[in-house]
Amino acid sequence: MRKLLILLVFINMACTQAPAPDQAQIRFEDVSEESGMLDAGVNGAGVAFWDYDQDGDVDVYITNSDSSTNLLGIHNRLWENDGTGKFRDVSEERGVANLGGLGRGISWGDYDNDGDSDLVVGNMPNSDRGDDIIPATLYKNLLTETGEPNFENVTRAAGLMRAEYPKDARVGGFSNTSGGIAFADYNNDGALDVLYRTTDGDVDQALFRNNGDGTFTEVTTEAGVRVLDHESEATGQGASGWFDFDQDGHLDLLSPNEGSPNTLFRNNGDETFTDVTKNRQPPSGVPLFNVGDANGVCLGDIDNDGDVDVYFPNGDQGNRLIRNDLHETGAAQFTDITIASGTGDMGGARGCTMADYDNDGYLDIYVNNGGLSNVLFNDITDPDFSPFVQFYVAVEPGHNVLYWNNGDGTFTDVTESANADAYNVGVGVASGDVNGDGFPDIIATGRSHYTDGKLISQQQHNWLLLNQGNDNNWVQVKLTGTKSNRSAFNARVTVTSGDHVVTRELYSATGYNSVDDPALIFGLGDREEIDSVEVIWPSGTLQRVDDVSPGQTLTITEPE
Repeated sequence: MRKLLILLVFINMACTQAPAPDQAQIRFEDVSEESGMLDAGVNGAGVAFWDYDQDGDVDVYITNSDSSTNLLGIHNRLWENDGTGKFRDVSEERGVANLGGLGRGISWGDYDNDGDSDLVVGNMPNSDRGDDIIPATLYKNLLTETGEPNFENVTRAAGLMRAEYPKDARVGGFSNTSGGIAFADYNNDGALDVLYRTTDGDVDQALFRNNGDGTFTEVTTEAGVRVLDHESEATGQGASGWFDFDQDGHLDLLSPNEGSPNTLFRNNGDETFTDVTKNRQPPSGVPLFNVGDANGVCLGDIDNDGDVDVYFPNGDQGNRLIRNDLHETGAAQFTDITIASGTGDMGGARGCTMADYDNDGYLDIYVNNGGLSNVLFNDITDPDFSPFVQFYVAVEPGHNVLYWNNGDGTFTDVTESANADAYNVGVGVASGDVNGDGFPDIIATGRSHYTDGKLISQQQHNWLLLNQGNDNNWVQVKLTGTKSNRSAFNARVTVTSGDHVVTRELYSATGYNSVDDPALIFGLGDREEIDSVEVIWPSGTLQRVDDVSPGQTLTITEPE
């Protein structure tokens, strides 16, 4: 085994030689402290960008959790941007501190189509925070109704509870707890549905269909997305990937299952799904999606061929980059290009995010590494915690990694030259334009672990890495749906500048429980003209805007 690992490292190094100084024009500055978001007293999990108060700048929500019975007063944080990249904590003021649970997953979206963005949070249980703990908490934004962006917990009123647990999510132990969570309009009716992952391998994930009246109905079984009916367990602390992998107009589902095979569900177009995982493997019979300890998925077109590729952050088992061959072959098959691309990081990854950090027109990959080892702690005496006596504990911090896209199917590790290290015991990470300069910035969360009040690993603070930019041109696109879901999730945007064609899709979640900025940034390199911006909305409507000037934010609303 040791010889094999050495060989893989050697091959990886051969694929990731340091770039010439004039190639990767990426440089970050650590502004964690001056931004006000350092927050060294928390245990960061997921991070999400969104303009919750509609003031034109992007805000940040971070879920915080602790795996121990010693709680330390931890709660989630809503960081409000003052427009200059400075943030203040307004979580308790706005009603989203999430004091009833240990935060994991996050997803923003306008579930009630009233024009403001709501928030759904995945929770793990904590016996010291009371009995009324719900696995997925839905916070309704009251901005439209009251003029103030405060939030109301409407989880029970909305019916976002499994039918077998109508009163208490803790019935039967902790089997109704949520890890990853994501909005998606899987049936294209214009209303956002919710899928949440369970942290208990003996209990299935849950899909809730939006009824269009502010309520939800659980449809996991009838929709055919039960993981436990297949070869996998349902354990998934990272969010699922919702994307149309075969481009048939229907939203498919990729469920990452931590410690067991991942599952790819194809949308049949009739509100049901079929497990097609085995049908997407190569002739060799190697199941491409059964890639190990997946902590979520990152989605994006890394080779600009028009289809969506997949990157798995895989804990301590090595990350995997899976290329979609739809464009090349006409069939939605996949190829593992991890070694050839130079992206097989072994640093104990939890989170990942894709963005074009130098605006050269190609998606780069940033990985948040936790330096994790699988350690069994059996000194927790509370019998209710028996499902959780085995968990990951950070043994030592890991170095985060920035993979720069070379534009030829390979990547180069530019972490050091870009000042993007963020030495961290990290989990969640997301990309977003904090200061509105057209270049994506990075927020990565940090954490520590306690067991019975004993510090196992030292807290590492949250990181805000501010992109210093370069001379490359760009255009930013913000979307609002009408016939489609108002948040425009899974709309496809194509920017054409001469022979340079880039397609991006808007996703509701990324990596480990995180959400990228919904404003899509398209890098143009040195190109000074944009021929067209095309949007394919989830409704099927095609919309085109011609002769767009670079260096601006383009706001596009779906035609009625």
